[in-house]
Amino acid sequence: MKHIKKIIIPSILINLIMVTYIVMKTNHLKSSYSNLSFELQNDLVQLESSIDYQIKNNWNEENTVIEKIEDVRESINYLMVTGKDLGIMSKSQENDLWKLNNIFSKFPTYSGFPNSKLDQNNINELILLGNNLKSAGWGMNIGYSSDWKSFTTKINALNNM
Repeated sequence: MKHIKKIIIPSILINLIMVTYIVMKTNHLKSSYSNLSFELQNDLVQLESSIDYQIKNNWNEENTVIEKIEDVRESINYLMVTGKDLGIMSKSQENDLWKLNNIFSKFPTYSGFPNSKLDQNNINELILLGNNLKSAGWGMNIGYSSDWKSFTTKINALNNM
């Protein structure tokens, strides 16, 4: 019986340590994933700023806006792929990213060359997008958080505009 206790007690302790470690690492991964939304939100702020700059400068460099939209799309894709690969993306987070992806799927795609021309309809849609981004909370001199709950609130606000 003494030999069994010598084996069981350390085994239980090792298992408890391993479970605690796994739980802590999982929580760390989920927190890190939530913080990755910060980069996407930064791209959204830069997009709003780029649209505002083009409005003030008569759309002289309209390709910068299209490039920023492409940056947003890439960040959305990066969050989706990373979340799925790590197995830490919840269904609601995936739905949030799909909502955001659908919003940006209507806009022109960056070809890799600064040769895109926007017609007046595209410009009007981008002006509306800039206003909506600012209203949702993504704009210059507006703070934003890496917390996913606040990110979801802003996505829903943008989606409902």
